[in-house]
Amino acid sequence: MEISKAELQKRINELTEDLARGESESEHARKDLEDTQRLMAIVDKPRITRYQITEIQDAIYQAVKNVDFTDSGNYDMDFEIDYDNRITVSNIDFDGAEGISDDICEEVSSLFNIIDTEDEA
Repeated sequence: MEISKAELQKRINELTEDLARGESESEHARKDLEDTQRLMAIVDKPRITRYQITEIQDAIYQAVKNVDFTDSGNYDMDFEIDYDNRITVSNIDFDGAEGISDDICEEVSSLFNIIDTEDEA
């Protein structure tokens, strides 16, 4: 039961081809899985009409438009004296982000009839 070198080489070639085919199929399956997962994420998203998204965008624009960016109370400033004795602002931080977030949330929330999950049952 001696196997010749040619038969062994033939078997090696067959196994190599099988392995390559398996890797190719695995790669195709992986890509199909990723594509299907992307589609599932899209299907899981709540559906919304163009009109509704426009209403949400308008609410956001309205909330941001109503923020008073000129109110110095919205900023935290660090001052320093310059080399020629001028007072300058060395650092300025906007502290009104929470207020903007609250305004946006209120404007967007006003577009929906929000119910508690206990009310749904």
